[in-house]
Amino acid sequence: MDTPSPDGSLVFARDVRRTGHNPNALTRAVRRDELARIAPGSYMSRQHWDALNEIQRTTQRARAASERWKSAPVFSHWTAAAIHGIPLIGAWPTRLHVIIDRASTVRSRGEIVRHAIGVDADDVVLIDGMLVTSVARTVLDLAADATFMSAVTAADFALCHKRETRIEKAELAEIWENRLPFRGHVRARRVLDFATHLAESPLESGSRVNMHLLGFPAPELQVEWRDYRGLIGYSDFFWREFNRVGEADGRAKYFDDELARGRSLKQIVFDEKIREDRIRALGPGFSRWDWNIGMNPRRLKPFLLAAGLPIETRR
Repeated sequence: MDTPSPDGSLVFARDVRRTGHNPNALTRAVRRDELARIAPGSYMSRQHWDALNEIQRTTQRARAASERWKSAPVFSHWTAAAIHGIPLIGAWPTRLHVIIDRASTVRSRGEIVRHAIGVDADDVVLIDGMLVTSVARTVLDLAADATFMSAVTAADFALCHKRETRIEKAELAEIWENRLPFRGHVRARRVLDFATHLAESPLESGSRVNMHLLGFPAPELQVEWRDYRGLIGYSDFFWREFNRVGEADGRAKYFDDELARGRSLKQIVFDEKIREDRIRALGPGFSRWDWNIGMNPRRLKPFLLAAGLPIETRR
């Protein structure tokens, strides 16, 4: 029997049996490191599995679980975020999250975390044959259960003004209100109030959360800059009182082919330099940081203090 899953699709032991082949061949392929065991009875070629990121792996594990369950589960929380392609900050859980009826007494075990909180049919969508909580409901569930950092990142992504399928903050607020009272509703409201449609990357969201937790003044987001030549662009952060621009640059800005739009790395760096020089010529100071600074409070704090930003005393 040839090694299955040459195209990166899942292979199920039950299907191998139906074709008359010995499913033990799958186990032998795993031992030879030709296949990766995704879940009981579910496999994928090792080459394709190793090439997947955490979001894609979580989605494949969900697909494997959905295929072997008698009744289709409703995936939620971190698992739903992966299926929707919602980025999060922090390690992705290896266990799958599903929503079950409030009255259910079935408990979480093994690879499955069951949330007995119920869900309305209107808050469930079908994606690639899997039942998943809607983007809005997923964001709200994460707001109640995830860290403030991850929950804000998810909410910012869902609200982002550059996404064609963005949701409105009013929709999140309506779902929050309709669910009251529920466990975690206070922390969820805090996330919804802090979230914005103007953050354009997880690094921007994470940096903004760390600024807030450290006590720095809140910046204005996506401020437009113009000079005598016309539009320069929009800054990630601007502290008007301190005349300071902040830019959070992840690797994607320089290495993502879609964002590069056919430009070479050298051209991207040069364009960024020209853009920064034009903004500096208008008078503000300019600070630029990467993931290692923005996502580490112990590095971000002295960095922003050195840029002239104060830590505020909050009541």
